[in-house]
Amino acid sequence: MPALFTEYREISVTDPLRQGDVLEAVATDTSMWQRHLLVITADCDLAFAKHQGRVACVPLLTAEEYLMEMQIPRLREKYRKKALERLYSLMPEAAPRVSDARLRAWCSEAEPEEIITSLGLSGRNADTAGSVLTNIRLLDSPAESLKEAVEVLVNALLAAPNAQKRENIVQQIVSALRAPYAQPPGDALFLSAIAPKHDLGYFVYLRQLEQVREPEIAIGPTRSPVLYRRISRLRDRYVHALAQRFALVFMSIGLPVEYEEIRDLHSELLGETYR
Repeated sequence: MPALFTEYREISVTDPLRQGDVLEAVATDTSMWQRHLLVITADCDLAFAKHQGRVACVPLLTAEEYLMEMQIPRLREKYRKKALERLYSLMPEAAPRVSDARLRAWCSEAEPEEIITSLGLSGRNADTAGSVLTNIRLLDSPAESLKEAVEVLVNALLAAPNAQKRENIVQQIVSALRAPYAQPPGDALFLSAIAPKHDLGYFVYLRQLEQVREPEIAIGPTRSPVLYRRISRLRDRYVHALAQRFALVFMSIGLPVEYEEIRDLHSELLGETYR
């Protein structure tokens, strides 16, 4: 039964290539970053050949791929940072300060009991540290699917000191994963379907650009060797929304860390002047 609502529309083979066209790789072993692409080159550039035959595109990831790539790592890092802060608070004042990266690596290299002994912890602090160390080790566990990744997070939070009930932890994680659907970050947008028989739920990811040569794109049946075939076009409302988001992503100019450090130094020196 066809969906009652879709963000795409089917188009004729006579329609020229335009912004918002959805491309599908011909090769079945293409990576997820190149498997489905959305044309982002402006219509005027395509119409007047200003793009020099190179079509700019952004990837369309399945919802599970997007959450695994963009959201799960953020959740892991959030919970890991909290666990490391708790571990630092348990360490004796005389203990040497180590970086987050080194402490995290230590948690993977040695058993919790060994680390606790090395830190000279005992009693309640030792018990708490054991839970924290187990929490950190679990957060670094590999996962091959979104379901496995969620289970890793759940088990890690269950191992943490003063853990909540499992149902509350699951609700917390699922709520975080649901957030990008209704309130996506500025560099992504959810689409329920991108073409016929492609209705798994997708996220357009705007920070990764891919270029495809126009002759390598088939907009209709052809015997010529091509890398991509056009399978649909997004409706105008979604094309315009994505073009606007794309512009906003690249309007923001990031500055290097070195600049920020020297800027902060000048700011601090100003404060010293008026003490």
